[in-house]
Amino acid sequence: MLAFESPARAQTDLTPQAMPPPSTAGGEWRVSVGAGALLSPDYLGSDSHTLSPLLSPDISWRQDTLFLSLRDGLGATLLRHGPVSMGVVLRPRFGRDQDDNDALRGMGDIRPAGEGGLFMRYANPNWRGALELRQGFGGHSGLVADARLDRVLRLRPDLILNAGPRLSWGSEDFAETYFGVDAEQSRRSGHQRFAPQDYWFAGVAASLTLQLDTRWSLTAFGEVGQILGAAADSPLVDGRGSATQALFGLTLNWQFLP
Repeated sequence: MLAFESPARAQTDLTPQAMPPPSTAGGEWRVSVGAGALLSPDYLGSDSHTLSPLLSPDISWRQDTLFLSLRDGLGATLLRHGPVSMGVVLRPRFGRDQDDNDALRGMGDIRPAGEGGLFMRYANPNWRGALELRQGFGGHSGLVADARLDRVLRLRPDLILNAGPRLSWGSEDFAETYFGVDAEQSRRSGHQRFAPQDYWFAGVAASLTLQLDTRWSLTAFGEVGQILGAAADSPLVDGRGSATQALFGLTLNWQFLP
């Protein structure tokens, strides 16, 4: 999974919507891959951006009984009831290097982390929603939760728009890892000591997919939002960064199966 996401994207809490809604075509497997570019913050809370390459897979077996994608992570569906499904999910969160940005000098590095937990989804031809609760391991040991809702609009037979709100939360352990400044970090970096109690992020995201032919499509996507809660007062955000976060990307997608 780590090979498929851009390190720059993974330092943010933003989720590129780089794939169109799941295909309704027959077959046990749905396999496509997208390649393109992503403009994203240097770190979660940064006011500087980095342009990096992006590889975006979308693999599904038996209608997401098993799945892997940039949008949905790596997981398995365990229960289904009509448009509602529930299961387990694993997502990566790349580490943070103190050389990524001048504001991080003296803060030390953060190791890559994994986040495993549960999801619940709702999907019909016009709406898609998802809730996730995950426990971090490795680079951080906090709890994180995400909620998203998308309106799916087929503007033309070959043009699909997805758009809707996003909400994320991180526990005290998560907030301290990515936004806190302890005594040693304060001495090395010059930032004031800071111990946040939580992390919140609220935003909106959209993607526009143009179907070029039966196999090829082009997707533009973006997300803009605001860091809220105690984390917004971190010296890495309020002092040397920005609470407003955004990313934009473009991928060319090839559908291999069905």
